[in-house]
Amino acid sequence: MPQSPRVIIVGAGMSGLCLAIQLKRAGIESFTVLEKSNHVGGTWFENSYPNSGCDVPSYLYSFSFAPKHDWSQKYARQPEILQYFRDCADKFGINQHIRFGTAVDHARFDEERSIWKVSTSDGETLEAEFFVSAVGQLNRPKIPDIPGLKEFQGTVWHSARWNQDYDLKGKRVAVVGNGASAVQFVPTVAAQAAQTFVYQRSPSWMQRFNNYRYSEFSKRLFSAMPWTAKLHRMWLFGMCEWRIRAIVDPWIANPIYHMWIHRRMGRRVSKELRPHLVPKYTPGCKRILLSNDFLEAFKKPNMKLVTEPIVSFSEDAIETAAGLTPVDAVIFATGFESLDFLQPMEILGRGGLPLDAAWKERPKTLLGMVAAGFPNMFMLYGPNTNLGHNSIIYMVECQVSYILKCIQYMQANGLGEIEVRPEAVANFDRRVQRKLRRTVWAGDCTSWYKKADGSITNNWYGAALEYRWAARKPKFSQFVLKPTVRETQTELVSG
Repeated sequence: MPQSPRVIIVGAGMSGLCLAIQLKRAGIESFTVLEKSNHVGGTWFENSYPNSGCDVPSYLYSFSFAPKHDWSQKYARQPEILQYFRDCADKFGINQHIRFGTAVDHARFDEERSIWKVSTSDGETLEAEFFVSAVGQLNRPKIPDIPGLKEFQGTVWHSARWNQDYDLKGKRVAVVGNGASAVQFVPTVAAQAAQTFVYQRSPSWMQRFNNYRYSEFSKRLFSAMPWTAKLHRMWLFGMCEWRIRAIVDPWIANPIYHMWIHRRMGRRVSKELRPHLVPKYTPGCKRILLSNDFLEAFKKPNMKLVTEPIVSFSEDAIETAAGLTPVDAVIFATGFESLDFLQPMEILGRGGLPLDAAWKERPKTLLGMVAAGFPNMFMLYGPNTNLGHNSIIYMVECQVSYILKCIQYMQANGLGEIEVRPEAVANFDRRVQRKLRRTVWAGDCTSWYKKADGSITNNWYGAALEYRWAARKPKFSQFVLKPTVRETQTELVSG
C-alpha cells in the first residue's frame, strides 16, 4: 500500500473540518490543520454579535455525513451552529490533528522535491505533499479608511469581532453599514442604547424571517426514523435550489419577484422612510436579507437612519454634510475583504510566482479549487463557488470529494505532482464569466461579489446541482501529472 501523503489544511472552520473528516474516513491520517484562533468553527467562532445566525436552513447548513436531528429551529443561531462544528470535531477525532493559535505566514512550492514548505506564525516550517486553503471568502473584517477615525476617543469595533464587555445602556451608538450582520444585531442595540444611528450607503432588499421552531415530536421523529430527516433536508434543498431562477432569469422570474418584495417591504416602513429603505436596484444584485425587526426598529424614537456619507470623525462625533453627531461608540458592519482571496498569506508557486501576482487581473481557477502554476495546491470555498440561494456546505462537500479523488488517484499511481493546465483554467473562467454576465449579480449595484470592473469573482453562476455535476470527478486530462521524485519522507507532526 503506498504511503499516505502529507496534507496541510489552513483553517479549522466548516470547510477545513469537512476535508479533515473525509481524509480520516478515507484512512489518510497524515494531515495537520493549522488554525489561527484557539477554537474550531471559523466564522461561527468569530462572529458572536447579538442574534448572529445563518440564513440557510439548519438541516442544509450541516454535513450530509453528520446529521443533527434536534436542531432547535429552521435557521439556527450562532451558539448552536458553533456547537455543532465542535461536536463534529470531537466525534471524528479531528482535534488531535489541529494546531491552534497557529497562522500561516508563507507557503512555497519546492519544485526539486515536489513539496510545499509552510512557514507558521510561531516560526516553524512544515512540509507536506499537499497544501489546502480552507480560509473561505469572509474571514477578514473590512473597516473603511475614514479621515479622523484614529482620533476618535470613543469605543470602536467591527461586528465580526464583537466587544462583549461594552455596556450599551445609555450610550449613543453609531452603526456603520446595514448588511447581513447589521440587520441581525441592530434591533438588539436599539433596545439597549439611548440612541442608535444607522449610517447607510444603500438600502438592502429584505424578506420576513420565517424562523419556525422544531417541535419535540419532530425531533423524536427525525431521530427515530432518520430517513424522514433526509426527506426534510431534500425538500429544503429543493425549495432553496428553485430560488436560483430569480437570479439567472432577469427577464421573467426576477421582475415578478421584484413586484412581490417591493410591495411587502413598502408595507413595513413609513411613507417618509420608504424612499430610503426600499432599494431601487434589481433584487438579488446584492444579498437579499432576512429580518422581522430591522425595518420595524426605525419606528422607535431612539433610532435614526442617516443616508448622508460620513465625511470624517472627530474625537467624539461623526461628521456628515448635515453636521456633527456626537456618539460614544461606533460599530462597523462593513463586511469583509472578500475580493482578496487567501490573504494575508504569501503563497509562491512554480518559479516563485506569487499568487497575488498570478491573480492580478482577477482570481482564475478551475472549479474554484486549483490555479495554474500552483501544483499540489487546492482551495475550498474558493473563487466563484459562493452561492446566493443555497448552502455553501453542499458546495464544499462537492469540492472535498473532488480533492480526495485527486489525492487517492495520485497515491494509487505513484504520482508526485498534479497541476492544472492553463488552458483548462482559461476555458473554465471564460465560461463562468460569460454565464455570470447574464445574472442579476452583474446588474446595477455594487456588492462584495464583484470587482470594480464588473467581473464577478465570488459567486457560482447557477444551481448547486450544476456545480455538483461539473465537479463530480476530476478530468485528469486537464492536469499535468508527474511521478514522485521523493526518496524519503519525514513525518508531519500533528496535533
